[in-house]
Amino acid sequence: MCYYVFMANTPSTTFSVRLKPGIKKRLATLANASGRSSNFLISDAVESYVADQERMLAEVRQADRQAKAGHYIRHQDMKAWLLSWGTKKELPPPKCICGKHHDDDALSR
Repeated sequence: MCYYVFMANTPSTTFSVRLKPGIKKRLATLANASGRSSNFLISDAVESYVADQERMLAEVRQADRQAKAGHYIRHQDMKAWLLSWGTKKELPPPKCICGKHHDDDALSR
C-alpha cells in the first residue's frame, strides 16, 4: 500500500513518550535516511497503529455478533479441512453450522 501523508498546517498536540536508547538511535538513523523528522515518523507510526487496532476491534466485534447469531464453523470441521489440504483426500470447505451458504458481504452487514 502506498500513501502520502501531508501534515503541514495540521492541528496537533504534544505527547511525550519514553524510548529505549537503542530504538531512539535507530529512529534518528531512519529519520535521517528518509529525510523526515523523528516526530513525523512517530506520529505516522502511531496513526497507523491506532487505525489497525480500531479495524481489528471492529472485526472482532463483527465476528462475535456472527457467532452469537449462530453463524460459525466448528473448530473440528475447520481443522479437518485444513489438515486435508494437499492430500489425495482433500475435503470440501466446511459449512456454517446453521446449514446455509453465506457470502462474506451478507454476514458483514
